[in-house]
Amino acid sequence: RVPPAELTIDGLGISQGVLPVGLEPSGAMEVPDVEDIGWYVHGAVPGHPGATVLVAHVWWGDTAGPFHELGGLEPGAPIEVRLDDGAAHEYTVVERAVYDKDALPGNLWRNSGPETLVLITCGGEFDNDSRRYRQNIVVYALPRDEVPSAGSA
Repeated sequence: RVPPAELTIDGLGISQGVLPVGLEPSGAMEVPDVEDIGWYVHGAVPGHPGATVLVAHVWWGDTAGPFHELGGLEPGAPIEVRLDDGAAHEYTVVERAVYDKDALPGNLWRNSGPETLVLITCGGEFDNDSRRYRQNIVVYALPRDEVPSAGSA
């Protein structure tokens, strides 16, 4: 289990390190500081079955987070995750979805099944009273060599 060390999404101008995040005492996932990208340590790692989950802020106060443009990432976009040992894993975005905060799919937190890269940030409707977004934007990407090309049957 070699953890991810860097995320690159050329289409969004992202190329930065990834830090491990775990769980808060409440059981909620830790969220990294506004300028950081976090890797959920209880999930999968690139190159292995399961979902590798990376999280970052969209905005915090007046500061744009690393994933502030994640909602514009379209299927077909390339993503690279470099591991601590230097190995690079290339992915292709296959889907972007928006879920209510309390309705994130349970299969995001898995260590089995197809290898999937999952990027999560806040988004959707902003609640002025709580000063928080009501939804999460979730981007799913598969290993590049597992995504059929546009011209294939």
